[in-house]
Amino acid sequence: MYDRLYSSFSVVGAFLISLFLAYLITPLFRLIAIKLNFFDHPQLKKKSHTKPIPLLGGLSIFLSFLISILLTTRLEKILIPIFLGSLVLIIFGLIDDRLGMMPKVKLAAQLIAALIVIRMGIKVDTIQHYYLSLIFTVLWIIGITNAFNLLDNLNGLSSGIAGISAVFFGLIAWRNGQMFVATISLALAGACFGFLRHNFPRANIFMGDAGSMFLGFALSCIAIVGCWETEKISISLSLPILILAYPIFDTTLVTIIRLTEGRSIFQGGKDHSSHILAMLGLKKKKAVLFIFFICIYTGICAYIMSISNIYVGFTVMVIAYLFLLSLGIYLISIRLSRVKRLKENGRIR
Repeated sequence: MYDRLYSSFSVVGAFLISLFLAYLITPLFRLIAIKLNFFDHPQLKKKSHTKPIPLLGGLSIFLSFLISILLTTRLEKILIPIFLGSLVLIIFGLIDDRLGMMPKVKLAAQLIAALIVIRMGIKVDTIQHYYLSLIFTVLWIIGITNAFNLLDNLNGLSSGIAGISAVFFGLIAWRNGQMFVATISLALAGACFGFLRHNFPRANIFMGDAGSMFLGFALSCIAIVGCWETEKISISLSLPILILAYPIFDTTLVTIIRLTEGRSIFQGGKDHSSHILAMLGLKKKKAVLFIFFICIYTGICAYIMSISNIYVGFTVMVIAYLFLLSLGIYLISIRLSRVKRLKENGRIR
């Protein structure tokens, strides 16, 4: 409906504007964070960094995305709930970054953001049953939002994965003539990559929960707003899931490990895939790059699905999921064997 209003110039323009804006204003937000004493203190939490790092990077990502959208698109009605939901999560995220917040309160904020977009017309339309569609939409938005929040455990990881995912959403939408979806997707990608320059490999600013929850929420909404069906194959649900396969994979991995170890799934710890890769001897930078390559791989698989017939598409999807399944089993075995050795040595009970 909106696609006729946009062209390739809008798509490229949105990406470039958000890219340069995020690159240029992130240092400004770093200075503001220092002025306000808004830091992530490692002594207050179990963190990998050894000195306080300024926060507020999430605001630079959000503002870069917002400004680029306003400069390259019309303020469509469908954007309003996305912006309102994002604002709710950013406010709660900033409070969490500053004061801390119980997981249940954060979950409530995510539910509010999900209900805002549903109330204003954004939901999964491929599920015909009304209430099942609402339930799935809520679970999808909260799940992806949480996945990116949990992924923010190594420098550049969450923003890099979000940028890669947004690129593939944008490219597929662009190829299918969905210029509006392509524009907002690549605007988000540009903001992520512009921020990434300051967040990786030696971060001088963090995005905080405000930024990671915004990225997950925005991507979950883009996945719903876009139409991922083609003439060759109906992939309306499977394609977004494949593009976002790694965040889903990491959240599932952490959940299985914590339940297996008898811990609450809300209890933090160094049990993410990135942490387990570090156990295998990978340096943090190499672990992040390895995960980036996996995200690129699943994105390419999704793109192949979008241009292939049902047989090729299904085969590519199965191969991608088998790879992630094998990786998950391997990483879980590494984690459990390490915990077993620590228990035997009496270092943990």
